[in-house]
Amino acid sequence: MQVLAKVLPNAKTEVSRDGNALVVYRLDVDDEGQLLLGMEDFCALLGLRPAAKYETTWERIARAVRDHIPGGRQYETFRHLTTILLLTYALRNADCHAKNIALLYTSRANVHLSPAYDFLTTSVYAGYQHNPPGIGFLVKKRWTPGKHLMRFIAGTFGIPAREQSIILESISDSVAETAPLVREKMTEHPNFRDIGKRMLLAWQEGVTGLRDRRVYAAGDWPANKTFEGISNPPKLAAPRSVVGRSPLFGDQSRTDYGEQREW
Repeated sequence: MQVLAKVLPNAKTEVSRDGNALVVYRLDVDDEGQLLLGMEDFCALLGLRPAAKYETTWERIARAVRDHIPGGRQYETFRHLTTILLLTYALRNADCHAKNIALLYTSRANVHLSPAYDFLTTSVYAGYQHNPPGIGFLVKKRWTPGKHLMRFIAGTFGIPAREQSIILESISDSVAETAPLVREKMTEHPNFRDIGKRMLLAWQEGVTGLRDRRVYAAGDWPANKTFEGISNPPKLAAPRSVVGRSPLFGDQSRTDYGEQREW
């Protein structure tokens, strides 16, 4: 979320006291809990049950945007979605799904994409390290999209390649600026050290993968030196079958917002 905050509007978040949950402050109510805005995630907009949150595509999300967002705001919305999609690859977030993207509104004439509210690096946790992207495009879910990614965004979202490259540079800069904070937390919290290593290595792999000549051909990343000296963390346990609720989100009886929303 710290990386994301430098490139996109985002919800207020904090880590729970036990360090096991991302707590996200609601976007649709004021400090007294009074409703300010309507909010519908893309599960609701696409008519999907919550358990089917991974069973959609970026193509379907794009169609829903055209159905619900006024024409004058569509380019801005698709640029926002492009940033989310590229961040998903850069941060290795396999948990970007239809319940983690939403619209806010006061009327049909005033509808916009919500600030981002639930982003994490899933590949650092045992059992999740090999999970593919949560939402696919062109009938595929994989971390090596090649030139198909740029072409898909241009053709489906209408964001030209030059604008995509600008977004990628802003993400690259944000990751480089946030990486030292991860190192600080690794020093402050020994139990976080191995997770922090995996996180930094995942970010490096994600950003350099996008900058590769077979994807955006953005050239060498000067910030690679920021990641020097990171030793290999212990190997994660073998993947396990993951169905439904993720234990990464903590106690569902709390207002931790990640997986318990019902709008």
